[in-house]
Amino acid sequence: MRSIFFFLVALSVATTLLFPQANAIQSIDFDSQQRVVYAYTGPFDSSYAIRYKDENFEIWNLTEIFNLPFNWISTAVDRQDNIWAFLKNKLYKYDGTTWHELNIPNLSIGYEQYSDLAIGNEYLWLTMYNAIVGAYRLKLADTTWTLFNSTNSGYPEYPLTGTIYLKGDSTFVGTNKGLVLIQNDSARVIIDTTNSTLETQKIYSFYIDSQGNKWLGTFDLGLVKWIDNSTFVIYNTSNSNLPNNFVNAIDEDSYGKLWLATDGGFACLENDTIISYSNLVDGSIATLAVDNLDRVWMGEVYTGKLYVFDGTNLIIVTDIEDEQFDFIPQQYSLSQNYPNPFNPSTVIKYQIPQNGLVILKVYDILGKEVAALVNEEKPAGSYEVNFNTSSLASGVYLYRLSVNDPSTSSGQNYVDVKKMILLK
Repeated sequence: MRSIFFFLVALSVATTLLFPQANAIQSIDFDSQQRVVYAYTGPFDSSYAIRYKDENFEIWNLTEIFNLPFNWISTAVDRQDNIWAFLKNKLYKYDGTTWHELNIPNLSIGYEQYSDLAIGNEYLWLTMYNAIVGAYRLKLADTTWTLFNSTNSGYPEYPLTGTIYLKGDSTFVGTNKGLVLIQNDSARVIIDTTNSTLETQKIYSFYIDSQGNKWLGTFDLGLVKWIDNSTFVIYNTSNSNLPNNFVNAIDEDSYGKLWLATDGGFACLENDTIISYSNLVDGSIATLAVDNLDRVWMGEVYTGKLYVFDGTNLIIVTDIEDEQFDFIPQQYSLSQNYPNPFNPSTVIKYQIPQNGLVILKVYDILGKEVAALVNEEKPAGSYEVNFNTSSLASGVYLYRLSVNDPSTSSGQNYVDVKKMILLK
């Protein structure tokens, strides 16, 4: 259901995967109320989980909530409409009221990377584009983790991983070393160039349609109908109107049409014919999903646009560049300054969900005020302040945020204090 990440590797993949920053929507899912839940990664900014329906947005800035630096984020929804998100070595769950942090055993990656989440009846699945660690399975009932990798199963060694596809009790994972099938407690590659006549083993996405046909979305060969390991029907840029040979995602509507997200836009396969709609969008479509009204929801790379297509009309739901999407924080937070330690300046970010009097001051370690950065009424929103310390000596400093919250009957302020280090 999704794709995009940067990882500079000696692999012939599309340029979508080579950039460390972008307005990008990486994952799209639907809950039981047909609300659209998706992950938005900002450019060197923040990581958002978003829920949307009928022009109503609920937006959670997980970078701010959990005091994390910029990271890639993926989301998915379980059968109870809980929202799950993965970013920076941790899994996060929203239970309808609060976000909770869950540790992932034996996972410690030094940089963030594209990931994929998928949730079935019993299990949550997690993979990462640089799948050195393998595929993780979380049993939702008792939070038991299982890791599948090359040391304990037939999972390939050091693959670049694509999307997860769930079908009954089977879990399929696309990789650049073939398509992996995980059943029960075993994993194996079921198709690659060693056991078939397929000319590529770089399989990014996978789908089984309503007629039981198996479809491979590849890194470099286009869309492939997999009849058996010696018989394939290939749709690519040479023999069809497929916009690009990197197929990021595949989904199906109730009429049996296959909808395709590619690095060159989106397309549809109908009656063995590819219909391209690449002229309607600006570029690469990282992910798509079809809702119960046969509308196709899509996330675009670099622009951060969320599209919905009804087969005739394409609507831009959000357009970051035109500032049509207003990220209203859900709670108060004060972030750790960045960089830290720093010299001579640093940035302090904070967010407030309600209008209020904001006071942001800096103190030395003895409690003496050294700078008043903000002292004014502010509307709800996210803010950042540049603090220049050219006149201060090296040492430890404290910065304190207080906000008069008009929604509280007690009139008490929101207050938070953090430490920062100046090194000259």
